[in-house]
Amino acid sequence: MMEKKNLDKLHTTTMGSERIKRNLNLQTDDVVAWCKDAVKQADIIIGQGKNWYVYSGGVVITINSHSYTIITAHKIKAKVHVMQESDYECLPEFLYQAIYIPEGEECPAREIINEPEIFVYIKDFGTQTGDLGVVAVCKQSGQIIGAAWTRIIPAYGHIDNSTPELAISLLPEFRGCGIGSKLMEKLFELLRQNGYNKTSLSVQKDNPAVRFYQRLGYKLSGERLDHAGHEDYLMIKEL
Repeated sequence: MMEKKNLDKLHTTTMGSERIKRNLNLQTDDVVAWCKDAVKQADIIIGQGKNWYVYSGGVVITINSHSYTIITAHKIKAKVHVMQESDYECLPEFLYQAIYIPEGEECPAREIINEPEIFVYIKDFGTQTGDLGVVAVCKQSGQIIGAAWTRIIPAYGHIDNSTPELAISLLPEFRGCGIGSKLMEKLFELLRQNGYNKTSLSVQKDNPAVRFYQRLGYKLSGERLDHAGHEDYLMIKEL
């Protein structure tokens, strides 16, 4: 396992240093020291195959797990594709990540997604009209890091039986990198291809994501209380 106590073992080659400086437009000559600082502040470190992938501040650093050689570093990039049946297994994780947690509050137990009002967003996904989705895959590691999907269900953002309600979430360490916008645009395209002319969603009024949705063309349509008593906005986007 990659541990921060092994920082002193990190090294790279002259070619690796130049590659990292070029990829990240770094102005420092001490690339190894820069990478060590990034590891100290890492959002997450994932071991996969023969490498560790260190995600830190919108950058992913690739380190050989045996030699501790820093191979390369890039800004986090993601490829978005239409959700396949094999991707459905990731939905419980992204449903949990979609739950808004105000600053200062503790994260709820993961069992919260089994509450009927929440689980309806993924229960038997893919079996009914309006079940459409896209996923974002990190180009560097191949990991699914985000998902957006729609359903026509009697849930918080339901407006009628012909308008899919949208849900979206990213793993926390991949937020703020522009991936959410890519997911949404790809899903809008998929919805249009399937004959839909609008989509809805529900979002807590104090959730900063409200501004994100507005930038993407969502407009406020009303207000509702969710099953926990939170005040939500109902938002609609014309496609």
